[in-house]
Amino acid sequence: MAAEAARFAARLREATGIEIELVDERLTSWQAQQIAAELSSSGSRQRKGGPLDDLAAAILLREYLDRDKPNAQAATETR
Repeated sequence: MAAEAARFAARLREATGIEIELVDERLTSWQAQQIAAELSSSGSRQRKGGPLDDLAAAILLREYLDRDKPNAQAATETR
């Protein structure tokens, strides 16, 4: 699947001229399961019907935004 994603990213990059960043998301499902288990054991209410994929996607987004913070801060400082 990773090779297929890389080929798609290359085609998308060629078609749009936009840089495409590939991210390894294999551990986000495990992290989501760990967080959900911690929440349920601490007595916190879990969302009903909310799949772990939502939480995994949020983890992936947070990691991306945290990683990009130095670049975003440098860009605003040069303005």
